[in-house]
Amino acid sequence: MKKEIGIVICNYNKQDYVLKCLESLFASDTDDFDVYVVDNASQDDSVKLIREQFGDRVTLLVNQENLGGSGGFNTGLRKVLESDYKYLMCVDNDIVFAPDAVSALRRFLEEHEDTAVVGSKAYFMDEPDKIWNFGGIIRFDTFIQQDQHKNCIDAGQLPEVVYGDYVPACSLMARVDAVRKVGIMPEDNFIYWDDMEWGYRFRQAGYKVASYGKSKVWHKAGGRNAGNTFIHYYMWRNRIHFFRQFLPPEDRERFAESLLTEMFRMIYSVNLKGETNIIRTLMYAFDDAVHGVRGKAKEGRILPRPAVANRLEQALSGKESVLIRFNGSFEGIGNIIKNIRKTLPDMRIAISTADCPEQVKELTTQYPDCEVTERYEPEKFAAHLVMCEHIFKLSPDMEKDCYIDPWCNLIYTAKDFIYASSFEQTKDLFVLCKKELLCGD
Repeated sequence: MKKEIGIVICNYNKQDYVLKCLESLFASDTDDFDVYVVDNASQDDSVKLIREQFGDRVTLLVNQENLGGSGGFNTGLRKVLESDYKYLMCVDNDIVFAPDAVSALRRFLEEHEDTAVVGSKAYFMDEPDKIWNFGGIIRFDTFIQQDQHKNCIDAGQLPEVVYGDYVPACSLMARVDAVRKVGIMPEDNFIYWDDMEWGYRFRQAGYKVASYGKSKVWHKAGGRNAGNTFIHYYMWRNRIHFFRQFLPPEDRERFAESLLTEMFRMIYSVNLKGETNIIRTLMYAFDDAVHGVRGKAKEGRILPRPAVANRLEQALSGKESVLIRFNGSFEGIGNIIKNIRKTLPDMRIAISTADCPEQVKELTTQYPDCEVTERYEPEKFAAHLVMCEHIFKLSPDMEKDCYIDPWCNLIYTAKDFIYASSFEQTKDLFVLCKKELLCGD
């Protein structure tokens, strides 16, 4: 009997994960699907092992070169669109499905005819109660993409359905007739912002994009290439391309000033850490974006990230306790705690909600191994950190303290404060030099 769903899994050098992904998929409570695995020229034994373990249960499509996430998915989507499936799915190779994850997505689309794309509620594989993604929105006021509920512990408090502008292609289902109307993924992105742009195109066509909490998957989410500047190149280049493509001309100047300020803020931050190769890659990404360079990065754009001193570890070295003044950013506090635990696992961590007293309960739920207090009493701890939106967004007359932002950038020494005091003037010069390039066609 003809199957209703065509599922495309994109794989690159993750043989162990893709095998587990397939095992969980075939353990679903429905078998009303065909599976297409696209291998992006892996150098491991992925192709051999998939053939050995799954045989003709899987249609294996082997690319001769790595076409990136979008190119890999599109190889499978083109094949799926040759048939008359009602729905298609895009799945990352490092996903594990709950038994009813696929059937829940199909049921949602059957019950919501105005929705073209629906994604699963995705949890971190290594922290199975913590949300990796549950929907996403594109902010045209601040020119960013924003994953919703990221790093939240799911304690039953989240809505069942979240509507937005996109869902990540780690586990999404789409109507085939809508895909035929909108088109397949934007392949020239290579990776990153491809699923975001795809979701936004569905929204432009009048469809809704949803995330459904009853479809649950677990995502390894570790492919961010921490040893090089891969993510910095593609995220910035493709983000610039997205907004230059979709913004009306009257918003170009505001976009240029906002994005260049953010870019320089990052440059100034990583320079403080000594990560100069990130600066080089950011400049390559900017230059390629404004000159319309697309596809796979040219040789020399992606650079290694040599080891540098961990400034958070330096700031807390020799201390047995730390108090963090919470500013309301759950993603930020999660990243800070994660980094402290990674380098100083025995550190006693306390969180002060003096600025956000209504968040005591949620913080206590999410971080049961940390103390949560409504008071801010730094004198009772060996060290303290004041959370801020960004270390270079602080006012010039800020008190001399130890400030930390969601990316674990720190200013705490006298030299740091002198460096920070020069930020605004230097940033203005950078924006002035680059703005016309972004404002043009």
